[in-house]
Amino acid sequence: MVAQVHILHPHSPPIGGFLRVGHTGHRKLEAVHAAGRFPYRRLVFDASHIAEQHELLKVMRVSGCELVLDPNFAEMAMSGRFESAVSKLPWANPERPWQPTDFSPGRNLDVAKLIADFAVKQGVNVVLAPTHLVEPETAPWRSIDLHMCEALRHELDQSGGRNIAIDYQLITTNAVLRDEQGRSELIDGIDSLPIDNVWLRISGFGATATGVGTRHFIEAVRVIHQIDRPLIADGVGGLAGLATIAFGAVGGISHGVGQKESFDASDWKKPSTGAGGGTATRIYVHELDRYFTEDQLNAIFAAKGGRSRFGCNDANCCHHGTEDMIENAHIHFITQRSRQIEDLSRVPELRRGEHFLLRHVDPAVRSARLGNLLRIEDEKVAKAISDAKARLVRLRDALADLQAREDAASRSRTPVFRGGVPSINAALGQ
Repeated sequence: MVAQVHILHPHSPPIGGFLRVGHTGHRKLEAVHAAGRFPYRRLVFDASHIAEQHELLKVMRVSGCELVLDPNFAEMAMSGRFESAVSKLPWANPERPWQPTDFSPGRNLDVAKLIADFAVKQGVNVVLAPTHLVEPETAPWRSIDLHMCEALRHELDQSGGRNIAIDYQLITTNAVLRDEQGRSELIDGIDSLPIDNVWLRISGFGATATGVGTRHFIEAVRVIHQIDRPLIADGVGGLAGLATIAFGAVGGISHGVGQKESFDASDWKKPSTGAGGGTATRIYVHELDRYFTEDQLNAIFAAKGGRSRFGCNDANCCHHGTEDMIENAHIHFITQRSRQIEDLSRVPELRRGEHFLLRHVDPAVRSARLGNLLRIEDEKVAKAISDAKARLVRLRDALADLQAREDAASRSRTPVFRGGVPSINAALGQ
């Protein structure tokens, strides 16, 4: 009897989902982790806020998570961010924002060493290379950033951080990304750097991107697959962000907990006013691909059929239904977004685009159309749902046409997981 050999389809590598801790909410993340409900295995910590987040970092390190350090170097050269917490970091210029002339030949600056020493002390697995926002008027930063990345590798090796990886940050605008010459200049020289992945933080693209904008982003990013490094879209979210991984433009995405799902470089350029204050809690409704405040969500729930359609009745997400959805909006968001990423990860790469349209976008369009029929008394909330419907329809149409025209389009490699074991000999009790 001849044995039959069954050839199984290889599993596609899981999509890289990175959660940015941000400057607030770390206590809530600690509580979520303590409750055994934290699904993310990759976290990004801002150096400017890591001191108050040390307990969370330590817990995540012990859990074997991949810990990424953002040195917040780009913000140090921008007038709108210089006077924030980044100015207190050891590698900041205490007098004014950094300028390209500060890094001219012959200037003996210890920026790379200071960042390396900090990374080793914190016990992270990865450091984002210290780079800057690159636009036509800031072109001098490019050569400085390339040199700084190589210097950081040298200093990490000298400081006991040989096993700490470096990922390169490309921070630019949609206009530069979509311009053929600008894009070519942007990536020139990156493929020879000592880096694992390339992060794309693109001003003008994010969770609220239109169908046209999402398609243009995917097509533009595919051109830079020639770097031959896994790409990670930073500061993206929603269906637009998920589309970038479903269609293979990038191999991972990074976002915060209901925040940092878009990037606007103009905010970095505005002088700081010193104004601050809290904002209303925003609750994620994945069926509409948008957030609502508690008052707005209650206006939807007050309409007949609104609660059953848009309230979370999944006991594995919100144990007490819509009450939990509002009171624990952070858990609801983390659960829903991680499920979206996990669902796409289970699908073979070549089928992800089609699956995304059928299982994510089409249901959202149907929900938005039903939501548009609700008799919501608050006119602004009703208009928000109407606008969401229009956007989702256009997103579906743009991506469906892109899917129909797919012809062996290139796909980004998936970032390799680098957690599991502390990368350096940092004392766990630090």
